[in-house]
Parts: sequence; structure tokens; C-alpha cells
Amino acid sequence: MPKFELIEESVAYKRYLTLFDRQVRVTSEKTGQATTLAYDVIGHPRCNFRFAVVLPFHTASKDTDAQVTMIREFCQGPNAVCYNLPTGGFDPAKHTSIEDCARAELSEEALLKGGELVRLIPEDHPGFAEVKWCANRFVPFLVIDPHVDPKPGARDAEEFIEVKRVGMEEFRNLNDGGDLMLPSMVTANLALKYLEKRGFV
Repeated sequence: MPKFELIEESVAYKRYLTLFDRQVRVTSEKTGQATTLAYDVIGHPRCNFRFAVVLPFHTASKDTDAQVTMIREFCQGPNAVCYNLPTGGFDPAKHTSIEDCARAELSEEALLKGGELVRLIPEDHPGFAEVKWCANRFVPFLVIDPHVDPKPGARDAEEFIEVKRVGMEEFRNLNDGGDLMLPSMVTANLALKYLEKRGFV
């Protein structure tokens, strides 16, 4: 494998997200010959390149089966309304931690609060890379038995969201059918594994 060295980076375009022009020196392991390549990299520096995804899970009761609260929202990339889990960027001006970010997104997008918050990766894990050409990383969370937030946080102006609670069979079908964005799919799979270990599903 060649050696990769980031030698320069500049902002090519900036609005909500930032497009970076990244120059990388690639040095051959065999010959030592170096070539400089330019890459387009997307990221969200105002969020420290971090965001949280949280799966709200409601345990079964004598009257209802176990359920998951999901959101349906307009996704500008695919230009479609898609299912997702509550997701949002870490804002250093608003959030004290990535856990605080997860709680805020739970309130703003799912209109829920409280419950047992479970971080689904170790504390020292930097978060999963969103995609290969993106600098953002996300931390997946599960929250067990949240309740309705009477004073939910405000949503951003560009967010068009519906909240929907679904049963486990429908949730698994949506996840397995590719109807969720990738960070939500990863979070869903980790959360299901955790819930199975604790005997909730």
C-alpha cells in the first residue's frame, strides 16, 4: 500500500456544508516515487465534523408490542422523502457533549425526551466515517423508553419531518429494504444487536 500524506487543504465552497480541495501526496512503497493528487472532501467544520444518530425504542407492555419511533423527512440528496432515525450535528455552541447532541436531536426531531441513553460504540471510538469522501463521523445511540417532550427543541427551517412509531417487523423491513440513510441503518443494526442481548426483542 502506498504512503498517503495530506500536504494542503483549502476551502473550495462553503454554505451549510463545506467542500474542501485536499491535496494528498501518494508515495509508492516499491519505487519511492511520489505523486500529488487532488480530492474533493465534504465536511461540516461548524459541527467539528461530528454528528449523532439515535434510535428511540419503546419496550413492550401488556397492551402494545415493542416499537421504534422513526422520522420521515425530505432528504435533499436523493430528492425524496425517506425514513430515518433522529440525526443531527454536534454544535459546540449548544451541546456540551455528543450525548447532549443526541438528546437534543431526540427532542427536536422525534419530540421525545428522557429514557436510558446507550452509546453503541466505546467512549474512545472516534465515530464511524459517514462515507469515503466525507470528513464527518457519527456516533450511534439507542434510547430506551423515552417519553413525549412537552416542550421540544426547535427544528431548523429546512427540516420537513413527520414522526411515526412503527412495530418491530415494519422497522426491520424498512431497515433491510434500504429505505433508511446509511448512518441510520448502521445505528439500527447495532441497536437491534444490543436489544437482543438484553432480551427486549
